[in-house]
Amino acid sequence: MTKAEIFKELEKEFELTFGELILGVLHNFASPLNGILGRSELLEEKARKNELLIKNANKIDDKILESNKKISYDAGLIAKEADRFTDLFNDVAEKFQRLSETDLQKINLSELIEGEIAFFQFYPEFKNNIKKSLILDKKIPKVSGIIADYSISLSAIIRTILNCMKDSEVKDFVISTGHDNSYVFIKIEGTGAPIVGRKAILDNLSSTGQSYHNPDEDKQLFYALSLLKKYDALFQITHESGYNVILIRVPFNTLE
Repeated sequence: MTKAEIFKELEKEFELTFGELILGVLHNFASPLNGILGRSELLEEKARKNELLIKNANKIDDKILESNKKISYDAGLIAKEADRFTDLFNDVAEKFQRLSETDLQKINLSELIEGEIAFFQFYPEFKNNIKKSLILDKKIPKVSGIIADYSISLSAIIRTILNCMKDSEVKDFVISTGHDNSYVFIKIEGTGAPIVGRKAILDNLSSTGQSYHNPDEDKQLFYALSLLKKYDALFQITHESGYNVILIRVPFNTLE
């Protein structure tokens, strides 16, 4: 398959999550918006009362000063909620911006992963029911690549890990980054049932044709790794002590 064909397959899988995503976006946006609306109404009422106090007072007394403090406090809360809404909006906008960036460039994979995890917070299951740990080395060397390829691939890999933990009593998710002298690595771990066909996936990736012969459950992982293989990435898929572990190693050129 060509890189464009693989990307299209991953894009289809991503689009299948839109129903859950929209519900999560609406839920996450509702909290700061309700805070803004509620505080705005309180602020308007307090401002009216304060205006009457000032109009009927001969001087600025303690009652007026206290009212001013309450108005300032509410204004501050409104600003805080507005900032929170802006951050949430940017998390969504930046994800779709990443998916549209198709120019070859240098990429800090830790920063990209941080953005991907922020976007996953819009999925209710990920946000509310999964214990998450991020151990990201922000100073890792940059790799050459297309941001859209890494964004769509990492989303699919993370979803594979999350799908395996659906029936797990313990829902732990860990993602870490680091590097050695030649490779940047991404390690994604999650509790749950072993990834079905993981050996077959690796065998198919190692073959010349990189043909796909696995059950549908493994399809998005196979396509995601196939896309990253275009950047000479190396992979390990294991199941250790109840955790699925996917290790991705991407070469970088320290001379550039």
